[in-house]
Amino acid sequence: MPAAPVPPVEIIRTRLASVERKHQQREGYRRAAVLLPLIPAAGDWQILLTRRNSDLPHHRGQIALPGGSVEDGETCAQTALREAQEEIGLPPVEVEVLGCHDDIWTPSGFIISPVVGVIKGTEGLKPNPAEVARMFTAPLSFFADETAVQRQSLTHEGIEREVYFYQYDGETIWGATALMIRNFLALLGMIEDASAPLA
Repeated sequence: MPAAPVPPVEIIRTRLASVERKHQQREGYRRAAVLLPLIPAAGDWQILLTRRNSDLPHHRGQIALPGGSVEDGETCAQTALREAQEEIGLPPVEVEVLGCHDDIWTPSGFIISPVVGVIKGTEGLKPNPAEVARMFTAPLSFFADETAVQRQSLTHEGIEREVYFYQYDGETIWGATALMIRNFLALLGMIEDASAPLA
């Protein structure tokens, strides 16, 4: 079944504002936020992704969205913008924030809030080599193609959950990153609801 058409920015903003965001609360978990950066493309959106360095303390070597831990007094948007500037050199003023979407939690002990924002492109961005091994983009429509996704059942704390995997440009996009992208696609009506607590 073909994916639904890729929506324009006005529809994305309206969907984020009109749907009540799902908040997660788990004792002992650290709060984090990531930026889901959308780049306009011909009839599509490109998502900017990074591969984390292999010597980082958390999620080493994994494909991720720019982000990190929430500091005291920060909103999820403030955290996502700060971390995106630190990781890929993206000035906050160059991000059109559209809204914050559903929290997810990870077995590594984080509750992550994804912040959707539009950027012009990757020109001028400078990944921080201490944190980012690679920066690349992938079409939003690619993730909406159900023939591109693989599913695997994993058990955490006695609960079996479905985990999503994509192969793109030599990279494996899975776990928290794949789940947040799928939740975003579900919000836009491009796939069926993908929300699940385990990333």
